[in-house]
Amino acid sequence: MTFRLFLCALLCFSAFPLPQLAAPEAEAARAERWVRIAQYRIDPKQPETMIDLRDRSGSFVGFQLRARRGQIGIEHFTLRFHDKTHYDSTDRFRLRRNERTKVFAREEAERFADTLSVTLDQDIRPGRYARLELWGLQTRAGRFAKRPEKLMPVPPSPRRVAASELSGDGAVLISVKEAGREVDAETLEVANKLGKFSRLRLGVRNAPLDVEKLTVKYLDGATQEFAVNGTLKAPTTSPWFEINASKFVKQVTLQMRTKTGLTSPARIELHGKLADGWLASDGEGKSFNDGWVLLGAQSAGFVGFDNDVIPLAKQDSGFEKLRVNVLGRSVTLNQLRVVYSDGEEDIIPVRSRIDDGDVFGPIELRGRDQKIREIRARYRSRIIDKVASSKDVALVQVWAKR
Repeated sequence: MTFRLFLCALLCFSAFPLPQLAAPEAEAARAERWVRIAQYRIDPKQPETMIDLRDRSGSFVGFQLRARRGQIGIEHFTLRFHDKTHYDSTDRFRLRRNERTKVFAREEAERFADTLSVTLDQDIRPGRYARLELWGLQTRAGRFAKRPEKLMPVPPSPRRVAASELSGDGAVLISVKEAGREVDAETLEVANKLGKFSRLRLGVRNAPLDVEKLTVKYLDGATQEFAVNGTLKAPTTSPWFEINASKFVKQVTLQMRTKTGLTSPARIELHGKLADGWLASDGEGKSFNDGWVLLGAQSAGFVGFDNDVIPLAKQDSGFEKLRVNVLGRSVTLNQLRVVYSDGEEDIIPVRSRIDDGDVFGPIELRGRDQKIREIRARYRSRIIDKVASSKDVALVQVWAKR
């Protein structure tokens, strides 16, 4: 009897299979945790912003927005990933202090976040110190995942060039500044409605610059950030940064990884490529600055006369007039030589002082049917300039009009 009871119990027990226990390695690989990817302080004067996330480590399987220290109204946001996919939220919503959204963009596959674009709801007044945070749901595997090298924002080795080539290949010098001594940030101002640019690039002369990130601020208050995380040696140009070509740039701020040195301050140059069609005879450029368009620019030295070739933007047709604008310091301009695409030249003897903010011209051009191949100028900054608006070198701009 005892044996029969034992046998029945054994048969009943075998009818219910034991649960499958996960291996310790598999359980550890599935473990998920929330990680703060980025934090952004809300500025009501900047209704649009784009945060560059390409320097953040690890991959994620889900995301969440959180509000800190104040309410935040969001009209629209877009999260873009390295694989060219994106998540769009077009529903307006409000996050009060310490509130969070539902988990969005939840996938089984690991993904690297590239950029977060946010448009604020202007009908909702944010708290004074409101901060928006992006959090990511990360597995153990995602914690150690490496972003593919080809998708990093900046190649590891910027192109080293001769000083005379710093503004070549159709780029226009937009702004120039001598970096301060022992500072951890510098801002280059861009003249109001100077032009619309599709790409920006840094140039460095005299001394190296250790840059962490670059922030572009547009005239309408929107911002765009780019990770640099590298040292620009002199003379060096950084790779190009693709920006919003539909907006005017107001200023560009560089955040340094280490403070600048005490000796031989670096000269920082900001170059841009004009948006497609800006210089065209029927392009958008003719609608601003009374029809004058920036054709090229160069910085002038202090000692002796510089004989410079001023790099020019690409053109589709000729111009009728030129003028020279000077910013920052007074210059002495001795000669202007305009070389056309057919090899003909206009040689304009000037021998004139042009003060900061003043204009020389307009100059009537003989070869108005020809595109301008290059402009050669002979000038120098004036050493003694009591009314200079800047301690930096002078910026000599060449403008053209049809």
